[in-house]
Amino acid sequence: MSDPPPTWRAAVCYDSPSISRKTREALDRLGWTYDRDRSRRHFSKMMVVIAIPQASYVFQFLVRDPVKFVINVYDEKPTHSGVVHYIEVKGIDRGNARYVRRFLQVFADSLPRKPYRFFWVERLKLGFLRVEHIKAKREWSRWGV
Repeated sequence: MSDPPPTWRAAVCYDSPSISRKTREALDRLGWTYDRDRSRRHFSKMMVVIAIPQASYVFQFLVRDPVKFVINVYDEKPTHSGVVHYIEVKGIDRGNARYVRRFLQVFADSLPRKPYRFFWVERLKLGFLRVEHIKAKREWSRWGV
């Protein structure tokens, strides 16, 4: 079995405050020890043909027990009307991959719909052929969601 990638990231069809709350609930349900932190995530916003640097608020969960990894939850607004919501897990290795899988399954089960089931309005605002929407189901299915 090959080592999992050290960082996993996928678009989610819910905003970052909602995802953050569900992340906290999933970690609590699993009984894992973690710390919460915050930071900023930088990205570029396209306006006409000029890339404009932007930053978004990051909800950060530093899982310490039973294994160590970091969960980041944030939103990016790459167009004037479209928003992409992300959940990202950093520090994945062979030793903690099964715990990451368990967390993602518990997290996804707590949502009212699959995390990759975007409403058509979300797709319309961002663009129907955005790679974030196209890849989301594949990224989630890698972890059994």
